[in-house]
Amino acid sequence: MSRTRVLDKSLLYKICRKLGKKDIVKINVMVSKKASNLGISSEAALILLAKELGIGVSAYQRKLAPYKQAEVRDMLPIIFSKKSYKKTAKKYINKNLPYRQPIELSHKARLKAAIEYLIHDPELEARCNDLLLRPSRFDRAINQATQVLEDRIRQKASFQGRLVGIALVNYAFNNDLTKTILKISDNPDEQNGFVNILRGVMLAFRNPTHHYVKNTLTREEAMQICGFIDVLLKVIGRAIKIG
Repeated sequence: MSRTRVLDKSLLYKICRKLGKKDIVKINVMVSKKASNLGISSEAALILLAKELGIGVSAYQRKLAPYKQAEVRDMLPIIFSKKSYKKTAKKYINKNLPYRQPIELSHKARLKAAIEYLIHDPELEARCNDLLLRPSRFDRAINQATQVLEDRIRQKASFQGRLVGIALVNYAFNNDLTKTILKISDNPDEQNGFVNILRGVMLAFRNPTHHYVKNTLTREEAMQICGFIDVLLKVIGRAIKIG
């Protein structure tokens, strides 16, 4: 477990103020117990505690080592699942603390945790987060997500033209590995499969939300689609430019 001296004092004091306390010693104890019970670093436990209290931690979280950021993401379901959170909270909140009941998380706090768990790409998260937290019109999140997908394809293929949608996919990717600009795999079947997925995303999600108003999409559907596009962005990031 990480020593408490490495924990960010400004964040510790924010938690103190949130709880109406002045002494950070008890917060250090709280963080240490949380880290021990969850099997994660103290830095990750501090981030989770702040998130549970509705405190913004994006800047601090980005400074963490990659494996500690992964610890935070892996534990996020504890926050966005109210049932599992309450079960886990009792293990570390009810003892040696200035209060006796688990913190009741707001619906918005759980949604933020779910979005962060599903979307790792910084640009995708920045463009979709606020739209997914809105009460309606979730087609706008899909519009932005597919726009990020198109932009990422252009960047990877070093393309400066105006092609969009299917035309852009067909320019950058080809089922024939001898003709493609971006290669996903040496296996022709895997290349073919991924190219067809991209074409399907453009037809099924990109085009409808760019040309029409689609008010039938639920928040859950929009979050799932954005999460899937996040996976596609990772694959494109690993693609090899050969054309």
